Amino acid sequence: MNKLVKPSTPAQLVDVLIIGAGPSGLSTCIKLKEQGIKNVVILDMASRIGGTWALNDYPGLFCDVPSEMYSLGYAPNPNWSRTYAPQAEIRQYLEDVAHKFEIVNQIKLNTEVIHADWDNDLNRWLVSTRDGKKYSAKVFVPATGFIGEAKMPSFPGQEKFKGTMFHSGKWNHEHDLTGEKVAVIGSGASAIQFLPAIQPKVGHLYSFQRTPSWVLPKPDFAVPNIVKVTFKKAPILEKIIRESALWSLEPSLPIFMNENIMRKLHALGKLNINLGVKDPEMRKALTPTHTLGCKRPMFSNNWYSALAKPNVTVLFQGLSHITENGVVGEDGKEIKVDTIIFGTGYAVAEPAIYKIIKGAEGRSLSDVWQRQPRAYMGMSIHGFPNMFMMLGPNSQNTVGSVMWTAEQQSVYIAKMVKLIQQQRFDRIEVKADVQKRFNDRIDKRLAKMPVRPDVCKSYYLDDAGRNHIIWPEFGFVIKHKLHHVNLKDYDATTRVIKVVA
Repeated sequence: MNKLVKPSTPAQLVDVLIIGAGPSGLSTCIKLKEQGIKNVVILDMASRIGGTWALNDYPGLFCDVPSEMYSLGYAPNPNWSRTYAPQAEIRQYLEDVAHKFEIVNQIKLNTEVIHADWDNDLNRWLVSTRDGKKYSAKVFVPATGFIGEAKMPSFPGQEKFKGTMFHSGKWNHEHDLTGEKVAVIGSGASAIQFLPAIQPKVGHLYSFQRTPSWVLPKPDFAVPNIVKVTFKKAPILEKIIRESALWSLEPSLPIFMNENIMRKLHALGKLNINLGVKDPEMRKALTPTHTLGCKRPMFSNNWYSALAKPNVTVLFQGLSHITENGVVGEDGKEIKVDTIIFGTGYAVAEPAIYKIIKGAEGRSLSDVWQRQPRAYMGMSIHGFPNMFMMLGPNSQNTVGSVMWTAEQQSVYIAKMVKLIQQQRFDRIEVKADVQKRFNDRIDKRLAKMPVRPDVCKSYYLDDAGRNHIIWPEFGFVIKHKLHHVNLKDYDATTRVIKVVA
């Protein structure tokens, strides 16, 4: 008896498929639209526009870059309430940008990509989603950034815990922490924000910190209404201030490249500790031993004062295991708690998306990189034709904002896609030797920075001990490169002939 075979879902043909409705994905779509390229689709697994700002919404979440710098140059926001914007405002800003530039209809939310494969016969990317939809894209743009999924640790006995347990990246807003005994595991960028936010309401908080980090003060204050009104009436003024702020930081790059100077800045970090903590022993324990700049700089005006509150106990040790009723530190002592919150960071060296992207040889990006990411200008990767990754390896400007970097990269991608269409390229791929020379050059610069395995353990470093996050040169250098596409760096082919550069 013959069985009925259900026909496969036909693939939707698109010029460009983007994964991620955050700053990178939105800016790329907008710049493509400016070039007249409108057959573009953005897929995002979140239920709202905003990328990481939609997925993360823990208490106290703020941007650690001044608000004016954390915006797109062509879409200033006169409505920031503070000099360092809270998560809700940033997410709303990004949604407003999508509406302003009329790209909302190109965004498919609640859509998780499960496969992205390059087809050598079709010279297209075949992308499948969990809900069964398929796309065939001429150009593929992963715009999910370098911050991956919440890194949930696994401790012995974890499954036996009778209380509530969650990661800060997947905050349980339905759970009321009022009056509870809470254990916070970790002291990184998320913990320094949510711990001070929940400290006033909990009964007692136990902060487990294996390695302290430098936390610097920040000039955070409410933006006066007169400033908002002025920016609304004269948007050019806001643009001037934004550009001035960005470029005024450029001369400070040599400081970040000089380990001795960075050590002198420890005084600012120690001052922040002393202002918040009075106990000499606690001050000493909270003072890092690594050079400032090796780990991601963190900023908070209330982290240290929160740790010094009577209802907070700081334990300078890691967690050993978890029991039914609490946690046990490395000292072997059990502490009974109602809730455990993990502030243990995110997958950076190998986000899950790297495993589902397969290039010309059928190998995944994860398999090719082996937790040692390399790319050309943070976007193009040999072996992955017609793909341009946003905020890929070594994309983060040393003294700027990822928003600024995303904007420059989106300009490059839009120009590249326009060239692909104009010259009727079927396939374009960065040359292996070009990619290698690019990385060899920046490696020499990276070696001068205090971000090294002999200085500290940092998520900036990949498994080989190489800094795969930071761009170690001036911003104007990468901006110039990203605004001028050099086809000589690529092998480009058409159906008839190979273009020899």
